Amino acid sequence: MRRKDVRLNSILNLNDGKCVILAVDHGFIFGPIKGLENVESTLKRALKGRLDAVMVSPGQAKRLSHIFGKRGAPALIVRGDWSNAFRDKTYALPVRKVQEVLIAHPKDLIHLGATGAVVYFFTGYGDENEQDQHYKRIKWFIENCEKVGLPCQVCVIPVGERVTGANFVDLLELGVRMAVEAGADILEVPYTQDITTFKRIVSAAKGVPVLCAGGPKATRLRDSLEIVVELLEAGASGVVFGRQVFQSDDPSSFLNMLYALVHEGKSVDEVIGILGRPSRLKVLPEKCIGCRLCEIICSLSHGNSFSPYKSRLRVEETQGMLKKFKPVVCTLCGSCVEACPTGALKLNPELGYLQLNEEECTGCKKCVEACPIKVLKFDEEAGIPLICDGCSGNPQCVKWCPVEAIVMEVR
Repeated sequence: MRRKDVRLNSILNLNDGKCVILAVDHGFIFGPIKGLENVESTLKRALKGRLDAVMVSPGQAKRLSHIFGKRGAPALIVRGDWSNAFRDKTYALPVRKVQEVLIAHPKDLIHLGATGAVVYFFTGYGDENEQDQHYKRIKWFIENCEKVGLPCQVCVIPVGERVTGANFVDLLELGVRMAVEAGADILEVPYTQDITTFKRIVSAAKGVPVLCAGGPKATRLRDSLEIVVELLEAGASGVVFGRQVFQSDDPSSFLNMLYALVHEGKSVDEVIGILGRPSRLKVLPEKCIGCRLCEIICSLSHGNSFSPYKSRLRVEETQGMLKKFKPVVCTLCGSCVEACPTGALKLNPELGYLQLNEEECTGCKKCVEACPIKVLKFDEEAGIPLICDGCSGNPQCVKWCPVEAIVMEVR
């Protein structure tokens, strides 16, 4: 087996050919950035989780060699170029003209202990000569990686004056194919925002593993994870996440979730911990924006109607100088169960959510009267109480809340 293949197998899992990469090379391009004020401290927290490789700058590879030299440490991917392409007006020295330069020879990266190297390949330059020079640079870099047995990961991104919303996917597809023809061993690309177009990118890669870059930090954890599932369905071989991980409250837990999605085929609900564990709804009222989507999705998922009255929860609105909203949800206090004279209401013995046996229910409404927070309602038409059954352990209000004002809390 060639040296490059041995190193490549350290990045891509031998069992499934997939990988989870943590990128912490942002300071190299952006300067100081939240979460990477101290790269070593952040890595020590993150590496408590499961992952396959870490992407760093040459300087950090040198400075943190004591971390990557340990037995069982993740593979080390070192950046071989620099660019100003991603510095918008929120950063010092925002980009006026896209620049990309090689800053290391592959043999230098080998001396730093690199398992692999990574470089950018941009498509969309306004000047054809710049595009030509950029392609020559990555071709030279890939050829020299081959000479020293170093796998080369090429990050393909449409960047430049000729990039539009209409041609973004076409330019990405073109760039991927050009990188494959130049000899890239792994491809890293941004998400195209839908499965169909991303499948085109995977197809253009002609068997070369395609990883998707995580991009800016998402508002909701679930949004990030659901995109990963889409990518895998489209044929991606894994992800390269940076800010989503190192700017999270618990980087190691985030990595464990990604690893379970990519390598173990688990669902989003499983990795978040909703399914299969005794849980209850928890409200974070300071996040609620009063959209009432929770009421709508609750009534729809339980009775195919858009009736707030038939929702198993409600949103309270407080009046004043500044309106405030608060979701009111079942707390599983058990008062309704104790009040039921026929035993029609019970708590699921394993997961703890409410269950109703309609055949035993007499419609006496004692459960409704016993509810201390008046969230339990009665459906006069159906003759039964409208209980929150936690959607049998997979609550739709949690999945659909756009600001995570309702979450699941493990009991």
